[in-house]
Formats: sequence, structure tokens, C-alpha cells
Amino acid sequence: PEIAKHTVNALPRPYSGAYLTTLCECTLLLLSMTLIQFPNVKKADYAIVSTLPSKMAVSNNKKTTRSIFVIAFQRKFLIAALGGFVSWSAMAVQMSATPLAMTRAGYQFSQSTTVIEFHLLGMFVPSFFTGTLCNLLGSRLVMLAGLLIQLTGALLFQRGFQFNHFNLGLIIVGVGWNFGYVGASALLTESHRHDEKQKTHSLYEAIVMSSISIAFFSSAFMEQRFGWITLTGKIISTYLALAVLIVFVDTVLALFQSKDVRMPLPTNDEDIQTPA
Repeated sequence: PEIAKHTVNALPRPYSGAYLTTLCECTLLLLSMTLIQFPNVKKADYAIVSTLPSKMAVSNNKKTTRSIFVIAFQRKFLIAALGGFVSWSAMAVQMSATPLAMTRAGYQFSQSTTVIEFHLLGMFVPSFFTGTLCNLLGSRLVMLAGLLIQLTGALLFQRGFQFNHFNLGLIIVGVGWNFGYVGASALLTESHRHDEKQKTHSLYEAIVMSSISIAFFSSAFMEQRFGWITLTGKIISTYLALAVLIVFVDTVLALFQSKDVRMPLPTNDEDIQTPA
């Protein structure tokens, strides 16, 4: 955002300087990525170890690979995907629509980019301790807290069009996104075995990236069609409230089943053992 402030009028056409600078930044990022050497990871052998003594010897050397459909229809995967989808999409709509709403309210470009700066800090600063919270409280509770925090930020926008409402509201939305997304990502790791990691995370990222694309491409239309107050107060708030309800019910079920929401639930293949 600071670079955008100084380059927005660098060329005759407004905003073209900021877009050109962003293109240069992405090019440098791609070039730096080519310098990274990723190690080759070999898949280890995973075998079913039955709890029945008569079947232990037979199943000891048997390789199993679950279908992606089997993995995707687990409750843990569905809840993790829901948390990631909602966290990303709700945040993206509000973040990208905020500068439009601020421009309509008479604020300058530098003021809207300042709001985005603080929003980015809200998004990523909590990452220093969100993982610790997942270990202490469990990924479900952290994800649920994130969705509630995002809902609080969306409702704060209903207070009016003052600068502090935009600024504080978007900071809260950023913090909520961090809790929601990190909690969902932590829960995702409980839904797959080590040898299923690549395809499971690929599906999860495809779902999350789809939500981002939908949110960013629809945010301008939704803000112009419904207005800022209706967008955040009715559409996004209802969207987040439904997600909170679903995750809350799942958290209660998890607590009922395991007696400790921090502990991962047993899966249908709980007798599968993997090497340490």
C-alpha cells in the first residue's frame, strides 16, 4: 500500500503507475522462486494394522490408498473446507469493497490504502501466536473464534462511514481471517494420512482459491448493487452467522465424542498406523 501511495499518479493515467509497480513486484517474486531448490520427497509405505490378531500378519504388508472422494466426505475435511472458504471469501469481499465504499464516502486514495495497511497487519501479525492457540484450545475453537471475530468486524461497519469505523472494522476482519484460516488449516491436517497430504491439500487449496476468486470478482458489483451497509450488514453478516452455527454444532459434536475438543477425533481408519 505504501508503494501504491507513491506511484498511483506516477503515469498520466491514474492508477496505472501502481499497477505497473505491482507487476514488477510479481516478476521479482517469480524470479526469486526459481532460485528455491525443493527436495524430492519419497512416499513411505503405509500398511493397515488390524486390531484382530488373526489379520495382523496378512494386513501388515498391504498398501492402501484412499480415494480423494473418501477423504473429501469426511466431516473434518468438510468443516475445514467450510472454514477456509468462508474465512477467505468474507474477508476478501470486505477488503476489496472497502476502498470503493471509502471513495464513495469522500475519502482520499491515501486514506483507503492506510486502512488496507492496518488490515494487512491484522491479517498476519496474529500468526506469531495463532498456532500456539490451536495447540492450547484446539483448531475448532480457534476457527470458531475467527468466524465470530469476522462477524464482529462486519457488524462494526454498520456504525457509519467514519474513518475509524473502516479502519478498526477491517483490522478486526483481518484478525478474524487469521484465526479462521489457521484453525481450518490445522483441522485439515487431521483429515488425511501422510501419504495423502498432497492430494488433500491440493483439493483444499482449490476450494479456498475458488472462494477468493469469486469474492474479488463479485465485490465491486455487490457494493454497487446493494451498498456498503447492506453488503456488510445483511449479506456478509448472515453468511458468517450461518458458518458460525455450523462450526459451533460441529465443535459441540466433537466435544461430545472425544470429551476434549483439543484432541483429534478418530477416523474410520483409526487403526492405520504410520511410522514416526
